[in-house]
Amino acid sequence: MSAALAHNLMRRGAEATLYNEKLQLPTWGIVLFGFTAAIYLIVSGVIEYTLGRIVPTLLMIESPPEAIVFQPLATDDTDATLNKNTNTNTEAQAIKPKPITASFRATLRLLSQKGGFRARFRGLSVFLVNQMAVSWIAQIVSLLPWVPRSVVAVVASVLCAQLSVAWTHIVISEPSPKMWFRRLPSTKTWRKVAAPTAVLAIAEQVTVLIPVSLGMMSGISAKLQTPDQMANIDSRQAWIITLTGVGIGALALVLGFLLVVPADVALTRVQASLLTDSDETIVPFDRSFNGKVIPEIVGGTGAIGMLDAWKSFDWAARVRLVKAYFKVFLMQLAIAAVFVVVAVLEVALVLGKSKKVADGEPDSMGLDLM
Repeated sequence: MSAALAHNLMRRGAEATLYNEKLQLPTWGIVLFGFTAAIYLIVSGVIEYTLGRIVPTLLMIESPPEAIVFQPLATDDTDATLNKNTNTNTEAQAIKPKPITASFRATLRLLSQKGGFRARFRGLSVFLVNQMAVSWIAQIVSLLPWVPRSVVAVVASVLCAQLSVAWTHIVISEPSPKMWFRRLPSTKTWRKVAAPTAVLAIAEQVTVLIPVSLGMMSGISAKLQTPDQMANIDSRQAWIITLTGVGIGALALVLGFLLVVPADVALTRVQASLLTDSDETIVPFDRSFNGKVIPEIVGGTGAIGMLDAWKSFDWAARVRLVKAYFKVFLMQLAIAAVFVVVAVLEVALVLGKSKKVADGEPDSMGLDLM
């Protein structure tokens, strides 16, 4: 069914292209497409930033909640005294509260308590600055002919590592009146995060390059270059293209969870270990990482190592993190599906009206006031 749908869509796309000589896209159609695209980008961006970045970051650094022990109160009841004497090895009841980041709702409630609705976008300014800085530096480094494109992204990320540290500190800590540029860490912290930043950047490049290379080797892109090629694809070829695309997409997801997620967790926890003592986190956080972080004043580095950062992230938290990413993926998939349906309906509407105008038929969208 999916292959037939893909074949039909490609055929209709080719047919629409052939009408370009006759059809004029109306202004209201352009505005409609632009408005729909803007709404989709805003909704998808909010989900990606708040639920796909802020919430997972808090989850990565939240320490397991300590057990709350309830000791029995003293009583004059004879039966209670007898029971206590006959069972001297009775253990105190312990109740472990759920982590704050166990659900999106609880985490969003916490953010709202800390800074209202705007807290869902905390760190957005430094995040945008970081993205632009990485892009600019990558463009500059790419001018060097002997530097591979994949290396360019790694170099740019490492050079902007302090901006990433500042973003993590702003996201995990209590609200501060300081501007984001006043919360940039000292230059000596760059050496402590350069290596884990490079590992994450390399993992991201590998996760992208392998699926892209497989896609080029499979010849999918060569078969979809022109409308004529798409229109000539039969059902069997459509099935092969669909299955190949699904397989490559699944491989990209697997590589992301096996390479990018552990590297991201390790980097985030290393960055969190560099948070100054004057800043308090909004979720429970063990700064010592169970004694693995040795302060600089006693001869340590003041930061946790990358391997220890990943090992100290327990399995329960790892499972919760994977579930969180999976929920975000399903949300993005659902939003994309809704907007694809809306876009297809809009295309049918605009092309239908434009074809009527091109054929000399009256446009029902217009209003004849005469």
